[in-house]
Amino acid sequence: MESNQLTLFDEYSEPLSDLSSVSEQIDAFAKFRYKAKPYSKRNWGNSLHFLCSYQGKLKPAIAHFLVKTMTNKGERILDPFSGAGTIPLEACLQGRFGDGVDINPLAYANTLAKVAFPSCEDVYNLRNRLGDYLARCLVTDRELDKIQLNNINGRLQDYFHPKTFAEIVTARKFFSELGRHTPASAFVESCLLHILHGNRPYALSRRSHGLTPFSPTGPFKYKPLLPRLDAKIRRVIRTRMPPDYVHGSAYLCSTFDFDAEKPYDAIITSPPFLNSTRFYIANWMRLWFCGWEKGDFKPNTRNDYLEEMQAKSMSVYEKVFAKFSTLLKPGGLCVLHLGVVRKRDMGRELIPRAEKAGFEILRLLYEDVASCENHGVRDQGSTNKHQFLFLKASRLVSK
Repeated sequence: MESNQLTLFDEYSEPLSDLSSVSEQIDAFAKFRYKAKPYSKRNWGNSLHFLCSYQGKLKPAIAHFLVKTMTNKGERILDPFSGAGTIPLEACLQGRFGDGVDINPLAYANTLAKVAFPSCEDVYNLRNRLGDYLARCLVTDRELDKIQLNNINGRLQDYFHPKTFAEIVTARKFFSELGRHTPASAFVESCLLHILHGNRPYALSRRSHGLTPFSPTGPFKYKPLLPRLDAKIRRVIRTRMPPDYVHGSAYLCSTFDFDAEKPYDAIITSPPFLNSTRFYIANWMRLWFCGWEKGDFKPNTRNDYLEEMQAKSMSVYEKVFAKFSTLLKPGGLCVLHLGVVRKRDMGRELIPRAEKAGFEILRLLYEDVASCENHGVRDQGSTNKHQFLFLKASRLVSK
């Protein structure tokens, strides 16, 4: 890992050629350098990218080259649908101020931990507080019996040995009582979320999947929480950051409710693909740990999520682009990573909506991804092409 980190430092500081126009910047990205080694490797990228497994996460190498070719050091970059925080982290790693906004608490914790990488002292102080809480406030059997989250790939209790489950529920109470996340609490919680379920020895659950908790198999075996959490923290906290790394910010709210203190130089984002798996269903266990209850997963309760809005009507993107225009500097860049699903070309559907909001259409690039990695998940949807839609904000922006 040490030598790999040094290689990454060299890459993060390596300039491309002088790109004097946006067209040349797009041309440079269109070489798709991330498809060649070493960028095509599954584990390429800074260790923070792998803080917590996350379904649908953008490949770090793609985010790396989007930031590298389309922006400059010192600029302010926003991802209004930040997800795992891949794009904001890449911005911070390359000397840009990367900010992320997401309505999802799992995404928010991941993003905050990455763009505001905490000190070892703060992380271990938080971890020790959690350890004290587990020793003093372990939940009772009566409290465990009240948990009725089921019918989503089995009952929650079916995934864990009873003693492990009691520690997990207690840890959930600890984080809920903390209130608003700090970078350290977001980091420790993200570490715990990563080990919550999976098929590796570090996982707290019975054998399941690391991305989506499919119904578990294997014996009920007591797996104490703290030793596994400590091992995960040790693996990630020693991450060596490149010299240009700067801290960004993360915000837990709807993009439509987000107001920036000052406009951004660029928006780079990957909104939900059409007909994609509902994120909040696939990540039900981690969202439960982040505070969701049974009622939060019921149909028609997530109408504030873009994936639900666009399933009803793509006209929601008129509102999206109108919001983007208020967040960008006049003439600012907007890049969207999209997908072609079955016969629906998402980029083509968005272009007239972007134009209506005053954006200039710069280019729509396509990338064939029919043979991309599936991470062992059988249902990958029907996305066979990725797209990159490049837009430029009007120079006459009214807020």
